[in-house]
Amino acid sequence: MGFPSTNNLPAVNQYDVNRSIISPVFLGQDYMNYMSVLPNIKGTTKIDHFGSLTKITKGFNAGAFSGENAGTFSAVTISPARMEAEIEFYANSLFGKMKGQLMKDNFEFDNIDGTTVKNVLLDLIGGGIKNDFNRQLWLGDTASSSGNYDQYDGFFQVLKDGLAAAQKLTNANITGVGNDDAFGDAADGFNVLDAMYEAATPELLEAGNHVYFVSGIIADRYRAYLEGTGYAAAGHSVLVNGIPQLTFRGIPLIVRRDWDTWLAADGASAIEGASAAAEIHRAVLTTQDALIVGTDFDETSVEQWYSQDNKSYRFRVSYMVGCALADSKLAVMYTPDALSA
Repeated sequence: MGFPSTNNLPAVNQYDVNRSIISPVFLGQDYMNYMSVLPNIKGTTKIDHFGSLTKITKGFNAGAFSGENAGTFSAVTISPARMEAEIEFYANSLFGKMKGQLMKDNFEFDNIDGTTVKNVLLDLIGGGIKNDFNRQLWLGDTASSSGNYDQYDGFFQVLKDGLAAAQKLTNANITGVGNDDAFGDAADGFNVLDAMYEAATPELLEAGNHVYFVSGIIADRYRAYLEGTGYAAAGHSVLVNGIPQLTFRGIPLIVRRDWDTWLAADGASAIEGASAAAEIHRAVLTTQDALIVGTDFDETSVEQWYSQDNKSYRFRVSYMVGCALADSKLAVMYTPDALSA
């Protein structure tokens, strides 16, 4: 009696069907609560901006109404871009890398619908889309030579266009840094944060609810500075034992280690403000709700379907996103190289 031939069966490796690993595609703490988020943006949108009223109180006028000062009204414009991500997976190739029980009971090699594999891929796709959302929201530049960044202007470009020159710092403005791309001294992190605070306008300092957004290297240098400067025993103990969030003069630091990754990979060629891969240090000092995000991202759902003619499973998601600065006085930014006017 002969045995069944196994020559035509797909090669299947042994996998733990209860465990999957997804690479870290979304880095950094949740920062959106420091921003003014408009969740239902569908197109170009104008937001009322009311100017401050000053020097309107005069000596008593016994005559008619004089109207010393007319209120100033303007608008902040958000011009969102339509973004789209499309991903395709061939179920047959996935089957060759997963145990058969991950597929349907009848082992349809060309369809992963209803399987654990599909759920893992949905998690991976969701993380990748969020990763792109954050990368472009901060570092997008319509003038970039890269299609990964040129869809719309992110916050650094918005700040470049909206801030006065004194509020846009470079290495030349930082004590002890100069043109040193290595950013290797512990004091460099402190010096950046200090220079940005000193460059803040009175209106920004008065606003309260401040926040620093910083790349990971700045946070690391600042932490090293605190550990090495002989701070008070209580403060040193907190540092040694670990703290959930660094602060500078009571202002929280939101650490964006994803910036370090993107700037090292693309900064010299696609991202303005960095001329070398080592220039991963940058930061923003602002106040809550000064940075405005317009998006319908939270309402977006992933479209998914099986393409019979291509024997593949397809995913698509699209959303609108744009950003703006509420007032030109409410931020300071730092990049190693100057952003061109």
